[in-house]
Amino acid sequence: MQNRTPVIFFGAAVAACLILALQSDAAREIKQERNEKSDSDNLATRKLLDRAEELMSAGEHERGIKMLETIIEQNPGSKAYLRAHLALGRHFFEIHEQTTAIERLRILTRLKSSYDEEISPEDLEMYLESLYLTGVCNFQMRRYGEAFASLRKITGDYPNTIWANQAYYYIGMSHFAQGNWSKAITALELVGTFVNPDSPETEYVEAGHRLYVKIADGDLPILHRLGQTINIHLKTKSGDSETIACAPLAGNAAVFMGSIPTVVAVVKKENGALEVIGGDIISFEYLDDNTKDGKKNVVRRKDVKVVSNASVKFTMGTYESIAPAAFLDQPLFIKLRDVDMDIGPQADEATIVVSSLYKAEDDEADISMTTVDIDKLLRAGERPEMQVRDEVTITLKETGTAPVHSGIFIGSIEVAAIPEIGEVDKSDKILSCAVGDEVVATYSDKNHTDGDMPMTVTARLTVAGEIDSSPRAAQNIVPDPLVRVRKELVEAEAYLELAKIFKSMGLMNGAKEKSEEGLSRVNFTIKTKDQIPSALRERAFELKWELSLAQDNLQGAMATCQIFNRLYPKSPLVDKALMGIGRVYMDRKDTQGAISVFRQVLSLPESNSKAEAQYLIASLSENNRHPEEAIQQYKLMAK
Repeated sequence: MQNRTPVIFFGAAVAACLILALQSDAAREIKQERNEKSDSDNLATRKLLDRAEELMSAGEHERGIKMLETIIEQNPGSKAYLRAHLALGRHFFEIHEQTTAIERLRILTRLKSSYDEEISPEDLEMYLESLYLTGVCNFQMRRYGEAFASLRKITGDYPNTIWANQAYYYIGMSHFAQGNWSKAITALELVGTFVNPDSPETEYVEAGHRLYVKIADGDLPILHRLGQTINIHLKTKSGDSETIACAPLAGNAAVFMGSIPTVVAVVKKENGALEVIGGDIISFEYLDDNTKDGKKNVVRRKDVKVVSNASVKFTMGTYESIAPAAFLDQPLFIKLRDVDMDIGPQADEATIVVSSLYKAEDDEADISMTTVDIDKLLRAGERPEMQVRDEVTITLKETGTAPVHSGIFIGSIEVAAIPEIGEVDKSDKILSCAVGDEVVATYSDKNHTDGDMPMTVTARLTVAGEIDSSPRAAQNIVPDPLVRVRKELVEAEAYLELAKIFKSMGLMNGAKEKSEEGLSRVNFTIKTKDQIPSALRERAFELKWELSLAQDNLQGAMATCQIFNRLYPKSPLVDKALMGIGRVYMDRKDTQGAISVFRQVLSLPESNSKAEAQYLIASLSENNRHPEEAIQQYKLMAK
């Protein structure tokens, strides 16, 4: 998904177009079913659908699919019917059953043609998502033509949507897979550049995020070719002002874009970043040099409000690290970020509700997997799974130095064990919990980029028990020699893979460092006097020469091979190692070194690589312009 930071759209000219569509037989059937059944589904069906989607999100796919199939059977042509198909399409898309997903989504991809008038926003969202998922499914199956057909319906008919931004990514990747490099670059450059100018989200800017500005004007290509810089002037209500230069958008010379970071701070000076505070208003001004009706220097202006999407975290005492759990008889620290609550130069305050929840006992039998009892499912959806044990409202204080405009509020709450006798006191400022409870911090965010409706923001943490601070003996050594050897070999293999990665990237210092770490692990196994299986010690030797090769230590690898050959003369591993070393010499163009190593393979008492070694010796002799020697070596292969 793209960054939620709004894009401000300026239009110097507006064009209207008329879209004519022909209804297919299938679309007429959908329309007829819609007329027979009202779009406003009954409450029970909506609750059942919500419950089914919750089960799918929780991973209970079998129960969720059964409920969705029931909705489809009992509510043909309704919005619940369409949502159920979309939910199933998402599910099969996620588990990579693309063909089944496309079959489910096909019901929605023909949705738009069932309308005589403009499609509703809710249905449009389902329609665009179904087109997008269909296109991605075809891309994953390498059916690029079908992928283009679905994705270009989005970019052509609804370019200023989030789905268009994502569709351009897969259009670009489809071109890339086909080797159309220039088309791939053009499409990928368009990712994230479109926004709906009529969307309510364009009325807001999130504090602290980069702000993007988009201008559409037919005069811009000419002005740009004449060397004129396309500027937009920004000014905040709090007093800061900045000017940003815009550049032409790839694939559309009449559209220019620019951006600037925003920071939550007191206005200081023009420094390339726009300083904002909570509740600020940003004014954008663009000077239209030549309008359609012949006017000159017309100011195009747009005002947006600075808001903040709140976030809540449980932290350690420093208010930086995330708390792993809540502990009884210990304070629990809370950190809230919401710039909207910063309303003055002094440290402001924000309130937050902290609750302890416990799971209610489930006194009903599990829902049958063979039949679907809708009444029981609805009751299960309405019954709260967690019950409130205790609840405390606390006040958080804004942090920072005066004048305070951080928008970060901190505070703490005491967590205590529930009383052994009696009920929990809900009037005090202490949160009573039991081990296994869930602590939930709930905050109501009144201003955010999704609009004016309050949005609930939560953070959750499990109560783990008490912190045992009593001293105890501990050691980081594995006493069992066999377990330790296996542990060391696993770690050595991991360091070997890291060394290979560093070497492939040309970072030899990193490769040598990781190889040394691995060698320290295998040396323990090689040198230990404990009784361990021979296979483990042989594996240690194998890892040692591979680690030596990873750091280009050929002498060390050769020495390891020689020692291993003396200890395990019948092992097939030594000829494998020698062949690898010989190829390294070949890659270095060291013909004599490679021939010397391959001759060592020929001298082994037992080896499955002698024929290959003999061939490589002959081939190297021939390449080294010693034809007579090469002929002799080739003859030895025939013996």
